[in-house]
Amino acid sequence: MGNTNITGLAIPLFLVFMLLEYAVLRARGRSLHRYSDAVSSLSMGLLLLVSDALLKAYTFAVYIALWQHYRLFEFSSQQPLTWLLFFFGVDFCYYWFHRCAHEINFLWGAHVGHHQSEDYNLTTALRQSAFQYAFSWVFYLPLALLGCPPEVFALLFIALKLYQFWLHTQAIDRLPWMEGWMSTPSSHRVHHAKNPIYIDRNYGGTLVVWDRLFGSWQPELAAQPCHYGTVTPLNTLNPLRANLQHWAQLAADSWHTRRWRDKLQLWFMPTGWRPEDCCDGAPPLQQQGCSDRAKFNPQAPPAVRAYVGVSFALLAALASGFLFFSPQLPAVTTALAVAVIVGGAVALNGLLEGRRGYWFVELLRWPAALLLALALLQG
Repeated sequence: MGNTNITGLAIPLFLVFMLLEYAVLRARGRSLHRYSDAVSSLSMGLLLLVSDALLKAYTFAVYIALWQHYRLFEFSSQQPLTWLLFFFGVDFCYYWFHRCAHEINFLWGAHVGHHQSEDYNLTTALRQSAFQYAFSWVFYLPLALLGCPPEVFALLFIALKLYQFWLHTQAIDRLPWMEGWMSTPSSHRVHHAKNPIYIDRNYGGTLVVWDRLFGSWQPELAAQPCHYGTVTPLNTLNPLRANLQHWAQLAADSWHTRRWRDKLQLWFMPTGWRPEDCCDGAPPLQQQGCSDRAKFNPQAPPAVRAYVGVSFALLAALASGFLFFSPQLPAVTTALAVAVIVGGAVALNGLLEGRRGYWFVELLRWPAALLLALALLQG
C-alpha cells in the first residue's frame, strides 16, 4: 500500500454514517441538517484531503528522519507497552496543538474552518481547514525524539482522527460512564459551541483528562443549550473564503496598524487580540463567545440543489480516486486534480448561493474532470 493513500477509502464509509445519522434524527422528528451547510462542510473536507495528500509525504519524512537519527530511547512496535505509552503521547500532543490553535492568532486561522458551521452533525466532522496539517505536524515531533516508531505514530494518529468523527453528532446524548475522562459527543458539543460559558473548552481528542488537568474542562449544561459557529460569522459557503477568512482579517489589521511591532506580533498574540488602532468598526475576533443569531442559509431552487447533489457525489468519487493514487501520480495529473477538486467545490457552493457566474466554471470543469478520470483509470 506504499504507493496509495488509504484515506481515500474512508470517504464512502463516512458518507454512509452521515446518511444513517440523518435518517435516525428524522425518525426522531429532529431536523438538524441543512443542505447548503452540509455541502459546504463536505467541500471543506475535500480541500483538507487534497492538502493532506500534497503535504503528508514531506511532513512524515521529517518525523522519520528525526526518529532515525536523533531518537533518545528505543521502543519496539512489537511491544504492547509501546502502543499504550504513545497512545497517551499522541493524544497529549494533539491536546496542545488543539489548544494552541484556539489561543494563537495565526494558528486559529489554520483551524477556524472546523468551527464555522452553524450546524452540528457528522458533516461537521469532515469540515476542516485545508492548512491545518501544514502546522499541526510540528507538535508531534517530540514523539519522534522520544523514540515512537513511525508506524506506531501513524496508526495511533489515524485512530485518533477516526475516533473524533463520531463526536460530531446530536443524535447521542450524554454517556455517564464516559463523561469527564473520554471525549464524547456531549463534551465535544461544548467545544463547538459559541456560548460565552463554552467558548474555547474541551480540547481533548480521545481523552478529556488533559482538560481537567490543565483547566479547560467544561461539561454540557442542560440550562445552556449549545449554539454553534464562530463569533465572527462566515456568511458564505465558499470553501476558499472559509479557509482564508481569519488570515485575511489579520492581514488587513497588519496592513492598517501604524506600529511595526503590532504588524508582526499580531500574528502570534492570543486569539482576539488586535492593535488599538484597528478595533473601531471592524468585526470581532474569537474572544469571549456571543449569543445565538440567525443562520446564514441561502435557498437554491430544487433543480440547482439536485444538480449540486449529483455533481458533488461525482466530485467526491473523483477525489477518492485521486487520494488513493496520489502518491504515485505525476505532477501534471496532481495539478489537474487539485484544480478540478478545488474549482468544483467552489463552483458548486457558489451555485447554492445563487451566483450564476459559476455555471461558466462548470462548463470548463466537466471536460477537465473527464480528463482526470481517464488519467486515474490508466494509473
